[in-house]
Amino acid sequence: MKVSALIPVVAIILSACASTSVTPVAKNKIIISTSAAPACGRSGAAKVASKMAAVETLRRGYQRYVIAGANVEKNVSVIHTGPTYANTYSNASFYGNSASMSSTTHFGGQRTIFAGSNDADLAVVMFNPEDAGFSDAIDAKSELGSEWETLVKDGIKTCS
Repeated sequence: MKVSALIPVVAIILSACASTSVTPVAKNKIIISTSAAPACGRSGAAKVASKMAAVETLRRGYQRYVIAGANVEKNVSVIHTGPTYANTYSNASFYGNSASMSSTTHFGGQRTIFAGSNDADLAVVMFNPEDAGFSDAIDAKSELGSEWETLVKDGIKTCS
């Protein structure tokens, strides 16, 4: 299979590979919990969680944030199923008193299944200009880039 043929398949797999929940723990503190598909990897889950920290900061009326704590886990399993069919091909040749025989069996129908998720949790503290620590915090709009308004509206759903 050509690499160019794989690009659309990978794009479809990664198109909606992450989900995030937000738990408020104080007026300016939240916990971001992100689960991402096995194809995203731990770094993909962490990337989504980090971007969602910026999104949630803006959604809640703050300008900057600090990640006060982080946890990333890989909860992915790989299961390889056994064959579901077998075909045997045999060949025999006889010449006088001697015989030559061979047999080949092909097994098929095996599958590799990736299950589970990569998870990231971030403790986020949000700031406005009048708050102590504002100057040391990350600017949410800068972190999201020029498309920040769309990302705040739609959220982050892919790890790519």
